[in-house]
Amino acid sequence: MNASNKISIIIVTYNSLPALRICLSHLKPAVRRIDCELIIVDNNSSDHSPSVAKNLWPDTKVIMNRINAGFAAACNIGAKEAHGTFLMFINPDVFVDIHAVESLLEFMDKKEKIGAVGGRMRFPDGTFQPTCRNLPTLQNMIFSRGSFLWRILRSSHAYTWPDFAAPTEVPAVAGTLLMIRKDVFEKVGRFDSGYFMFMEDTDICKRLSMLGFTNLFLPTAGAVHEWGKGSSVGSLKRNWHHHRSVQKYFMKHRRGWSTYIVLPIMLFVNFVVTSFFATLKFSKI
Repeated sequence: MNASNKISIIIVTYNSLPALRICLSHLKPAVRRIDCELIIVDNNSSDHSPSVAKNLWPDTKVIMNRINAGFAAACNIGAKEAHGTFLMFINPDVFVDIHAVESLLEFMDKKEKIGAVGGRMRFPDGTFQPTCRNLPTLQNMIFSRGSFLWRILRSSHAYTWPDFAAPTEVPAVAGTLLMIRKDVFEKVGRFDSGYFMFMEDTDICKRLSMLGFTNLFLPTAGAVHEWGKGSSVGSLKRNWHHHRSVQKYFMKHRRGWSTYIVLPIMLFVNFVVTSFFATLKFSKI
């Protein structure tokens, strides 16, 4: 494969062991015929994630942040150092299928005006894991994955998208496994580093659409996503960042009286209730 098609694979780590080992063991055979580089951006881990990555993949470029800069900022740091025509962002708790990376590359190489392309995620038990979604509104946030109503009713029809057998245009794809051309990534202004974690992928998909690009779900790019195993961030802190990021998204893209009045109340109530359930669940372990 010629240098113009080189992929830069970017993984952000923060105490990402042992998932990172499994992630890299799946990635190596998946890119055996692809000219690529691996960039690890570490957010000040204490578990030796960078050195483990270097041992497993000696040519890895490791960038060490002195602080936990957050996911979006770390992705941007990695992209700045990337030499590939295509960028592939992948979480350290994602274990790709053997042909997933080739599938993403071949698809993007044939299409024009593509923004972000996401793969098809599965839970470890093999069931479909929805990662594509509608753009947030007050209405669909009520049934989003992070709401307490979703935890009770398990209804996500208003927010997340179902499985598809063919490539399908979607409003937003998750950054769990995402490929984008580097020039498009730069044109759209990269990830908004104001999102510490969560919603940075939805935000960039929104901005890509505004520039006339199409975001797509590619079912042939399959992977197992072991949700939440990619870092040691606690459930309470993770919940807090999620709610803050939702607030930031609405303040940026959907300003209005409901964003200033209704949304903060919704988020506060949801944060308290979901945090309580998380604490209750933890106390029973």
